[in-house]
Amino acid sequence: MEKHFLSDFVEGEPGFRPEPWYNPYGDCVVYRAANEAVVADRIDELLTVYRSALDDRPIGFQLKGVRAIIDKFKLGGLAAVASERADGQILAISVSALLFAAYMQKPETPQRREAYKSLIPFSGARAEIPVDQVSAAM
Repeated sequence: MEKHFLSDFVEGEPGFRPEPWYNPYGDCVVYRAANEAVVADRIDELLTVYRSALDDRPIGFQLKGVRAIIDKFKLGGLAAVASERADGQILAISVSALLFAAYMQKPETPQRREAYKSLIPFSGARAEIPVDQVSAAM
């Protein structure tokens, strides 16, 4: 059987990986924790919550304006604690810190509070964005 021409570019088993990623063209972080159909629920100028089309539970989000948040709070204020080298260089940005910083940008309303609170399960220890992804776009 002949080898597929793209096989050198694909490694490992195909599948869904629930991890946040930075989109430099949209200046946003996108995170989906489940590979299923979504309904986008716009919360404010920065946050869109992705809800399951099957049962309406939150399964991810899109957070816009990441560079502006970094400019305001600086990398040190958004650093993922486990991703800092001994020399102090920051390697990753915490998704939970980005969400908190975005929440602090606008007046508090019950809808915003509930939406941001619903995303707490997605901001665990592995929810970080490598700094080099964001800084390459700056």
